[in-house]
Amino acid sequence: MVTIKDIGRKIGMSHATVSRALNNSPLVNPETFELVQRTAREMGYFPDNAARALRGSASNIVGFVLPDINNHFYSRIASVVGRHVADRGLQLVLATSDEDPAREERHLVELQRARARAIVITPTSALTKVSLDILRAIPTTQMVRRNPALATDLIAADDGQGVAQAVRHLLSRGHQRIAYIGGGPETLSTGSERLQGYLSAMQEGGVSAHARYDLGPPQPEFGRAATERLLRDPARPEAIVLGSSQLTIGFLDAVRAAGLSVPQDLSFTGYDDPDWFAHWGAGITTVGLPIDRIASTVAAIASGQKADSAAQNAVQIEMDTQGQRDLRFACALIERGTVRRI
Repeated sequence: MVTIKDIGRKIGMSHATVSRALNNSPLVNPETFELVQRTAREMGYFPDNAARALRGSASNIVGFVLPDINNHFYSRIASVVGRHVADRGLQLVLATSDEDPAREERHLVELQRARARAIVITPTSALTKVSLDILRAIPTTQMVRRNPALATDLIAADDGQGVAQAVRHLLSRGHQRIAYIGGGPETLSTGSERLQGYLSAMQEGGVSAHARYDLGPPQPEFGRAATERLLRDPARPEAIVLGSSQLTIGFLDAVRAAGLSVPQDLSFTGYDDPDWFAHWGAGITTVGLPIDRIASTVAAIASGQKADSAAQNAVQIEMDTQGQRDLRFACALIERGTVRRI
């Protein structure tokens, strides 16, 4: 069996340096890291995780706990993070909470038993005490949204900026009665920031008197119900901004059931850009999310790289009073065919 000392002898390097490189130590420069990792693969080296566990040290596992793998954003980001983590010689273990704090806790307990070296989590709104204790004991990064009970770095899109872009685009096409359908309290910081982006842009455009919004679970069922309510309003909106791709599915069901035509009767913008958005009708105008940038930053930090160097492309870096960072990446409006000019 190939050992760390065998690798060191082959490349003329101390076994201590080889060990640090194989364990993704930030003390190892990128050239040395790449040489050691490549040589280890060529020689067929496999870490002895059983021995590592007996010594009480962390395994090569990175836990990744998401709310919903059916959501395009989460499935895409899991794929990219998995590739980046594997390139660093680590193993991604994916789990889904389905927004259930008890299920989330069970996943975290198992990751603790497996001696995960790091955890990336999009947390539920009601983290249990057990979950909090585990996440405070293991290097953890929050992704997409922040639970205020957990003091860790956050990697996310600039959600407020993304929704504001969509509103400004509609305003530039002459729309004034613009409504918003988005996530409610269960989406934590994500929902509040997207709503604030909508309200700020409406005020900036001088049309805040026309602001209408409906917040709830970011699922198709709620998207449909919220759309039906807005369409029954005597001052029916001219356009609707949607706060998630799942809400878009329900929105389109309601529009079809009402016999309305897009964009002749109603303009709208989506959020995120699953493949089918480009092929629905003339294509859905939407807020594109910086998935690759978020994923590569998450993977780098989970692998031991310092947040400052991992997030060089962040458009916004804020630090709170506890020294935890919010690293935000810019969204980009993708113009297609669901917005008409009035």
